[in-house]
Amino acid sequence: MTSVEPRFVGARVARVEDPRFLTGRARYVANLTFPGMRHACFVRSPFAHALIGGIDTSSVPEGVAVFTGTDWAGHGIEATSRYEGFQPAPMPVLAHGKVRYAGEAVAMVVADDPYLAEDAAEAVFVDYEPLAVHTNCESALAPDAALIHEDWTSNLFVPRAYASPDFEQEAAGTREVTGHFVNSRHSGVPLEGRAVVGMPGEGGGVIVYTGTQIPHLVKTAVAAAMGLPENVVRVVSPDVGGGFGVKAQAYPEEVACALAALALGVPVRWIEDRREHFLASHHSRQHAHDATLHYDDDGRIKALKAEIYVDMGAYSVFPWTSTMDTGMAMGILPGPYRFTGYSVNGYPTATNKTPYGAYRGVSRPAACFTIERLVDWMARERGLDRLEARLLNLVRAEDYPWSNPGGLIYDGGSLVESIELLKEWVSYDTLQAELAADRRARRLRGLGVAIFTEQTAHATEEFKKRGVPIVFGYETAKLRLDSTGYLTIAASIHNHGQGLETTLAQFAGETLGMPLDRIRVVFGDTDQVAYGAGTFASRSAVLAGGASRLAATELREKLTTIAAHLLEAAEADLIFTEEGISVRGSPTTAISLAEVCRITYQRPDLLPAGVTPILEVSKTYDAPPGTGTFTNALHMGVVEVDPATGKVDLERYWVVEDCGIMINPMIVDGQIHGGVAQGIGSALFEEMLYDDEGQLLTTTYMDYLLPTAMDIPRIETRHLETPSPSTLGGIKGMGEGGAIAPAAVLAGAVEDALSGLGTAWVDEVPLTPERVLGHIAAAKAASGR
Repeated sequence: MTSVEPRFVGARVARVEDPRFLTGRARYVANLTFPGMRHACFVRSPFAHALIGGIDTSSVPEGVAVFTGTDWAGHGIEATSRYEGFQPAPMPVLAHGKVRYAGEAVAMVVADDPYLAEDAAEAVFVDYEPLAVHTNCESALAPDAALIHEDWTSNLFVPRAYASPDFEQEAAGTREVTGHFVNSRHSGVPLEGRAVVGMPGEGGGVIVYTGTQIPHLVKTAVAAAMGLPENVVRVVSPDVGGGFGVKAQAYPEEVACALAALALGVPVRWIEDRREHFLASHHSRQHAHDATLHYDDDGRIKALKAEIYVDMGAYSVFPWTSTMDTGMAMGILPGPYRFTGYSVNGYPTATNKTPYGAYRGVSRPAACFTIERLVDWMARERGLDRLEARLLNLVRAEDYPWSNPGGLIYDGGSLVESIELLKEWVSYDTLQAELAADRRARRLRGLGVAIFTEQTAHATEEFKKRGVPIVFGYETAKLRLDSTGYLTIAASIHNHGQGLETTLAQFAGETLGMPLDRIRVVFGDTDQVAYGAGTFASRSAVLAGGASRLAATELREKLTTIAAHLLEAAEADLIFTEEGISVRGSPTTAISLAEVCRITYQRPDLLPAGVTPILEVSKTYDAPPGTGTFTNALHMGVVEVDPATGKVDLERYWVVEDCGIMINPMIVDGQIHGGVAQGIGSALFEEMLYDDEGQLLTTTYMDYLLPTAMDIPRIETRHLETPSPSTLGGIKGMGEGGAIAPAAVLAGAVEDALSGLGTAWVDEVPLTPERVLGHIAAAKAASGR
């Protein structure tokens, strides 16, 4: 058995991709120019629901091309679930006959420069006949509601329901606490908006340059929408300036630029502006849960009942379909707690809003908010400390693998240990006493906690259960050593800020004993990398990392065979180091990796019999168990509330995270910090507001608020490492975890702060000053003040 020195996995390695970003050498879609390139602008509907009576293009200047829904009526993006009874809602490239949300594209103009295109778009006149508008699930699901899709039987994509066999028995005779919990509609806001260039390709095909997290799935969608075989469609995603899930679905603009490029015979580019981003990039997060927690006199949870409503907007998005958020919430809502009684119904509802897609955490922030609020309220009702209430109910080490009542298998974790670590780290009892003293002195300071499990690296079996049209639980990596001893990794995931170039290089570097500066990682070009799903759902390190590790291991075995032959040594005696391959105990008997590679390619006559002159390996990895591997984390924060303005000041924030074996602790901390910052946005600021006519009111950063550096405290982290028993190297995902708990933490902290005034029931985020002032008034009224 050969040994490998040094060890890269687990080291705080600086990100190898950062220099090109910090020095302005990154290349985004907006940086790309091509000879003859023309520029697109979309005419978007000002109405949320209307018939299109006609489109007049007679005032458009000569030389400007105009396309309408009539031109491309047969070229939509279809995302149909395999669930029985699902009502499909294909997304048209351009609306044809009817618009279903404000901001839906009805025409595309293409001109010689972007300014001419914008002017020409204003010259297109569209005749609309407004229809009844549904801006919430309640309106859309009313018995007499007008149908958004005429061939449907209701405005429900597909009802979902599950009840454990023991629910009635477990819920009988228990105490209960009930709430209506609301998470606002908002979305990721990457620094780089969406951008697309469509180009004519060879053989009647097309090349699409697009900033996306899922290059191969976009290729599949574009090919299907255009009626082309995939071998003449190429998708290239260069550097991506943030995604957060917003760029993890196929969009009509990608198909439109491809169709326009083929029609005109020139490259066509479209760059989204920020108003378009708010109007037409997919939204997320909007959940309403009616939930009841059943528990006994000691505060032990017995059962949970919930109704989950998700406002999915007008269409089903590819590849997730409109069942994604509802299904994931139904599975993870029981949280990290040890009980079996569960009854849940899910209602993914069509409304006249922008379609609903992925955003970092996908349904888990809403699920965490609901279950953690209920546990806090149960603790208050029973007179229990909030951490002690959790300790009574958490899944423990001896319970793993734990099958939660939502059908997920928790493979391992450190939930109880996380609480024990946090209590000692922050001097919990002392902190609680300090905050209580402040409240007696009329300072409204409070503490909130939330604990959760994060489902990561969802494998094939999980996506099969979800009914998605494409089942994608695997990833592939191809490793190739060249004749100079440098390694290229071609991975089917994509990098948009996670440090994945570094992560994959660390895997290969450890296995092969190579310095990272000799490793190049290639992403994003469907002609260069094998088919794969892309980067989302805290999966890339586990799946692409596992594939890279498998390929690197096979490469090492071949290198070992060749080196042993050249050095006339036993394979078991060889050691891989950064200097090369040497014989254990005889360091002068060595050969450089570059020399082994040179001989392999250029002197095959020196190779052992039967060894081929190629150093290239492709491997695919699909991690067991089928429902993924589970990370867990505990978050805690302290706030102060201004009773005069309702402003919430977040003073401190702590995280204890267990994501298995950490590949790079520096990247792990960075992912936590970024996720928490986005979670703070969800908790305090971000909300997409519509009026009754379906008009989006928050289309600038004057109205749609984001947290600034002044709003985010220093995020303090500690780590536990419980290896996954099922993945290669014990690796778990963790990219989404930071965003899951902050809303629950801050809601609990505000509620605790207001306990100095009376009893508050915080059940909705974001905690805007207006909402907090309402809670202050309610708390005072409850105490008779």
